[in-house]
Amino acid sequence: MDNNGDFVVCRCENVTYAEMMKEMERGVNNAREMKLKTRAGMGFCNGRTCGHLVNKMMNETDSGPDFIHLRSQPPIRTISFETLAGGVHDD
Repeated sequence: MDNNGDFVVCRCENVTYAEMMKEMERGVNNAREMKLKTRAGMGFCNGRTCGHLVNKMMNETDSGPDFIHLRSQPPIRTISFETLAGGVHDD
């Protein structure tokens, strides 16, 4: 990515590519550390939107033998919109 510092990697936490590159220059070398330093992957979607991009960026720099992936943590179970609305029907 050339000159894309304003590119938002994590929309939920508004983390930009430039912020992530800055942390990488400071020595962050795996996705878990990046998550702790920038909050990328800690927003409403829990990394389901940005996780693959964070992992890709970190995979290119992680020199450790065991690559640490950013794990998304989905809700315990999904619910329907009808259940969420309390069974209210708009006729």
